[in-house]
Amino acid sequence: MKWDLKSFMGGIIVGSVLFSGIAIAAPAYPDVTEGIKTPFTYYFDGVPKSPSTEVKGIMYKNSVYVPIRFVAENLNKPVIYDQKTKSIYIGKLPVAKMYSKMEAVELVKKKLAGSLTPAHVVEYDHDDEKGHYVIQVYQTIVNNFQSGDSYTSTYGWFVVNPNTGEIKSLL
Repeated sequence: MKWDLKSFMGGIIVGSVLFSGIAIAAPAYPDVTEGIKTPFTYYFDGVPKSPSTEVKGIMYKNSVYVPIRFVAENLNKPVIYDQKTKSIYIGKLPVAKMYSKMEAVELVKKKLAGSLTPAHVVEYDHDDEKGHYVIQVYQTIVNNFQSGDSYTSTYGWFVVNPNTGEIKSLL
């Protein structure tokens, strides 16, 4: 097979496109290696405790992140992780069915299924003063693709009761 300049340049362009994603993805993973190198001692009611060498805390942006199981077990509380709802229970389990934040988002999506487009984003925003989940539904509208000028168009704000799953509109 004979290689010509056209084939060579085409290979360079395809290779450049394939490997350009690496540079874009790199900042998404923060460098936390310095935090891993630092051994931490934790104090529970004045008693020093150190986790095993496999379980380490991480110092990142002036905050220490500690494995929740280590903390809970040192406070004599059981820890249960529910992968389906992405929920962590420390201590007693709720007596009644509780909806997680992810389940609340799914409830709002189901309620609005007929009126949302694929461009709409449904996401948890915060808990209100009553402990209900506040969910925002919006889409980002781009005015100018060259400059990246855009704005957020809010479809609605919804409150989901974590005990009953009841959804109420804030607007």
